[in-house]
Amino acid sequence: MSLPVSWRCTPLFVVMLLAGCASSNNIAPQSKLLDHQQLGLTSQKVSSLAISPQWWRGLQDPQLDNLMTQTLQNSPSLRQAAARVREAQSVAGEANAANGPYLDLNASSNRQKISQNTYQPFLGGYPATPLYETTNNLGLNLSYEFDWWGKYRNQVNAANAQVDSARAEQTQAALSLSSSVVATYYQLQANFAVQKVLQQEVDNNQRLADLRKAQYQAGVYGVDIPQQTQAQADSAKQQIIELQAQIDQQKHQLAALAGRGADAMNSLHAVALPGDDLLAPKGALTLDVLGKRPDIVAQRELVESYSQRIAAAKKEFYPSLSISAFAGLSTTNYGNTSPNLLEAASQAWNIAPAISLPIFHAGALRSKLGEESALYDQSVESYNQTLLTAIQQTADALTLQKSSAAQLQQSQSAEKSLQEVYRVANARYSAGTIGRDQLLTSQAALLQQQQAALTAASNVLQAKIGLIRALGGGYQAPTADSKA
Repeated sequence: MSLPVSWRCTPLFVVMLLAGCASSNNIAPQSKLLDHQQLGLTSQKVSSLAISPQWWRGLQDPQLDNLMTQTLQNSPSLRQAAARVREAQSVAGEANAANGPYLDLNASSNRQKISQNTYQPFLGGYPATPLYETTNNLGLNLSYEFDWWGKYRNQVNAANAQVDSARAEQTQAALSLSSSVVATYYQLQANFAVQKVLQQEVDNNQRLADLRKAQYQAGVYGVDIPQQTQAQADSAKQQIIELQAQIDQQKHQLAALAGRGADAMNSLHAVALPGDDLLAPKGALTLDVLGKRPDIVAQRELVESYSQRIAAAKKEFYPSLSISAFAGLSTTNYGNTSPNLLEAASQAWNIAPAISLPIFHAGALRSKLGEESALYDQSVESYNQTLLTAIQQTADALTLQKSSAAQLQQSQSAEKSLQEVYRVANARYSAGTIGRDQLLTSQAALLQQQQAALTAASNVLQAKIGLIRALGGGYQAPTADSKA
């Protein structure tokens, strides 16, 4: 009893299936994601930080809001980030399309002259006269590769992860831009305030220098005293010149961030620095920055993307099954025959299933898998470094905020004490118990301390901005449901 043809071919098919799968052994990623417990992050819960994605609006500064609106609309860096998102979305569309059938409408016509020195079986010899052949085709071509092993599905997942990474990078770009704008803007405002105090200090020192000069001429002091006082007045004037240069540079920087010309921010006017109760994240601050920083999310999505690419590269070692088909009209005009392409007799079709078994590709498949594994390792180490940097930046921001707040408290306390000293000196001067030089000296000390207090207040504000940047600016990573 003979076996059916299909059963006789089965052992051969199995042998080819086993032999055809090229080996992917000994090619695996070498890097691992950092253990969060090792970093001390597992036991710490994410605090209920009240940070809005538009966190700068909490400062209640209309001028800043208008500046930020211009910047977010016109910034070349944000437009570049948006273009990268569109690029990633297009790549994802290509990956998704690769998993579907391809249907093409083709029309072709081919005319050729056949050599008279070519033996023609249907003529029983060589043609005595030239022969011409015309072939016409019109129809639909279909091709499709079955995704048995999920290779294309892995490629689609990898591309989608790239889209999520690009979106997170876009958010990171916006965070970096907005925090830079706010930091520069309030450094400008602090310089405006310091400039005003410095001008008062210059006026006070000049009055004191004039008084010392008159006292020197009266023989009260030696020449060194008025010269020293004049040097202090000239030093304050020099600081004003230097500060004005910084103010101009900060305006130029804000204009560049907003994508405008260098003189676009000349209309910015001075406003009071925000109070201590503004721009303060509410709740217990921790080092758990996972999910709070878009740059970490972007790196994590890249790790997922390369993981999916490794899975797809492994499945290149497996057999693939594809099918192609044609349905349409076809004619051949040979030896002065003239068939009609559009008649029923010209109808033609074919269907061609095929299986491909990788046996020997000169190491191409293993090299591709090795490349994807190496890229995965790079993404893992990049994620690990980003995570470590984020933890350091957050810890530094917390330390800086605490330190700057303590310095501000001491500076304000000193300013309050010197205000009381100046009040007493002013009262004594009014009563005639002290001279004008003692009053001006007391005022000079107060002005210097007010300048120091303004610098301390600016440092606190800059520390708060740095902390918000370190905490991700209110960013929330998309959940699995929102991705779906």
